[in-house]
Amino acid sequence: MRTLNESLLLKWIWRLYNKGGGVGGGGVDQCCQLLNAKYLRGKPVTLCKKGVGSQFWRGLQQIRERFKWGATFTLGDGRNILFWEDVWVGDIPLRLEFPNLYEYSYNKNCVVSECWIEGEWKMNFRRSFGQDELLQWEQLLHIISQKLEVRGIGAQLMSAR
Repeated sequence: MRTLNESLLLKWIWRLYNKGGGVGGGGVDQCCQLLNAKYLRGKPVTLCKKGVGSQFWRGLQQIRERFKWGATFTLGDGRNILFWEDVWVGDIPLRLEFPNLYEYSYNKNCVVSECWIEGEWKMNFRRSFGQDELLQWEQLLHIISQKLEVRGIGAQLMSAR
């Protein structure tokens, strides 16, 4: 029974990540609209505070990390993808691939669109980089440039290659 409940909660998270699209693309799910208006307010599910809300919402918050384990995200405009936490380039979150950069990052919960500023990847870090961190930063930028195609500004800011 527990597995079934977790599966259903994961399906709800999937629906929220897909902007509440109805089954077969048949419109917007009104339940997802309600959850978005009440809890999300335009943020990704992963950025919402845990432990706040109804029992159903708290259940979604408890299971959301499992959703991220098996999910690979389509970038789109980058507003719903966490730069460090979500798998959007490569096979693992960038925080695991570049732990030192993640540790020094000023905003660990930034979304991709907040890091792409005026045609460049710009982030704030708590301290200046040494040689090792500079090398890691260059590796990170190389990985991103190999995986992404930047199309401009708008609904499809970037896409995976």
